[in-house]
Amino acid sequence: MTRPADLFFTTSSDLVSQAIRARTWGKYSHVQIVATVSTIGIDVVSADIEGVMLRRVREDEWSKYAILTYPEMTLKERDDVVKFCFSKIGKGYDFLGLADFLFDKDLQVEDRYFCSELVFLAYKAAGIDLLKRIDHAFVSPRDLYISPLLWVVEERG
Repeated sequence: MTRPADLFFTTSSDLVSQAIRARTWGKYSHVQIVATVSTIGIDVVSADIEGVMLRRVREDEWSKYAILTYPEMTLKERDDVVKFCFSKIGKGYDFLGLADFLFDKDLQVEDRYFCSELVFLAYKAAGIDLLKRIDHAFVSPRDLYISPLLWVVEERG
C-alpha cells in the first residue's frame, strides 16, 4: 500500500535519463516523494527541469516504476517529509547540482534541488538518514533505491 512520503522511482528514454542510469549503473533515473494517495491517483513532489512542484504522476511514468517505503517510519516522520517537500515547491532545479553528480564536481547551488537531493534532504529533515556515507550533492536515484532501509512496495518493468 502506497503512503505519503514513499519514494516513487521512474525512468525514461531521453538522453539525460540515459546518462544518469549509465553513470550510476541504475535502473531508475528519477525519484519523487509521494505527497497524497487517492482513488483518482498519486500526487508527488518532484524536482525536475521545471523546478520543484506538486503534480499528479504522469501516465508515461507508470510503464516502468518502483515505489519504495521506509517501513519503520512514524506518521509524524511521514508528515515531516511531505511538509519539507511542500516548503520547497517553487524552488528552482539544480542544474549545477546535477553536474556535481554526473561529473563528480562540487558545483552545488543553494536553495535549488535535483530529484534525489530533494528526497535525501527531506528524509534527513525528518531525522532519517537513508544513506550514511553519501553527501546530498552526490546522491543518485540508484543510491536511494539500494538503501537497505527501504523496501519495495510495488514495481513494474
